[in-house]
Amino acid sequence: MDEHGFRCLEDVITDPLFPSLDHRLRKGFHVDSDDIAEYGLLERAAEWLETFYAGYECRLVHGPERYWYLLSEGDLLGHRRLSPAEMLVGQVLALMRMDPAWLSETGWIPRVKVLETLENLLGRERLAAVLAPRRSGRDHHVDERKIREAVDKAIKGLEALGFLRLRSEAEELLPRRCLMRFVDPVRDSGDPRAALRQLISAGEVELDDPVGEEGDDEDDGREEDPEDRRDDR
Repeated sequence: MDEHGFRCLEDVITDPLFPSLDHRLRKGFHVDSDDIAEYGLLERAAEWLETFYAGYECRLVHGPERYWYLLSEGDLLGHRRLSPAEMLVGQVLALMRMDPAWLSETGWIPRVKVLETLENLLGRERLAAVLAPRRSGRDHHVDERKIREAVDKAIKGLEALGFLRLRSEAEELLPRRCLMRFVDPVRDSGDPRAALRQLISAGEVELDDPVGEEGDDEDDGREEDPEDRRDDR
């Protein structure tokens, strides 16, 4: 390897950083410019890795906000489909990241503010229908618990994909640059922030699925609750 890049694919895959980086990319992790060493490797090795991953029916994508991810376009590596909760939380965090009020502070967002923003944009009824579906009737206390659990699970899922960082002891999270992927459906609109707000309010969830290994598909947060079964009796 020379000082500016890699001379061949063999130089890339024998780099000490490559095995763990390759594993994370295949799991759907997003690498942004704060991941200094890994991001630098991808910058220097992009021409070799684009061909390498094409053999796995995947595309190595460089986002405009300076992040990398692997997009599966075939079946060799399978797909990990985001749940409705992950989609909504991701969209809300992208919206909050574009808000100067948050950026003017530390950038860390209290977890409770994420739930409050979701409720303000969708309303309690629609939010419950998406995150706490029931086959009959509604129960305010059960719905509240299930919504909170769905949001917490979504936050952990997004953390695993590199979309955010968690500071558990302070109940705060830090949106990363790659969360702007959730803006892609409205990026070309005249006002992406307003368009994304409308997308969330309408309960629409759109995003190309991050790549994942076969069998990584997760449930969509719609598991049957014991209270639901009792309601049907």
